[in-house]
Amino acid sequence: MSVHAQNTKSVLAIAPVAMTNSQTATAAIDLLSVPQGRADYVDITMAFSAELNTNAVGPTIALTESDDATTYATFDANFARTGEDLTSAKVVRYLIDARPRKRYLKLSVSTPTATNDDITVSAVANLSRMGAAPASTSDMADVCVIG
Repeated sequence: MSVHAQNTKSVLAIAPVAMTNSQTATAAIDLLSVPQGRADYVDITMAFSAELNTNAVGPTIALTESDDATTYATFDANFARTGEDLTSAKVVRYLIDARPRKRYLKLSVSTPTATNDDITVSAVANLSRMGAAPASTSDMADVCVIG
């Protein structure tokens, strides 16, 4: 018998980083890195600072998958967000059923070419072999996407 804590792994996917125009922060997440086997579920929590300028353009967030960690493809358009509004600091959370996913996930946060601002972002990925996807996203984060 295994204990839940033995079947989970937390990964600092994107260490806090300040980004300005035309920058991208990425994280490759290996679903086989969980103790005792492959992750069944992934919970990615991203924290964003508030934009400094009122005319700033928010970042684009993408989550893609790959078999070989070289060629990534979109698997669910709901995980692609463009111009995320950062008028206030925000938490964006992705809850992924990893069982049908390929081995690697890649999280990318990109700022537009002329954002006229800088943002700070960080992301933590929690990989788990047990549990079930939640039935509701109420009060989980400012933005919560399940897929």
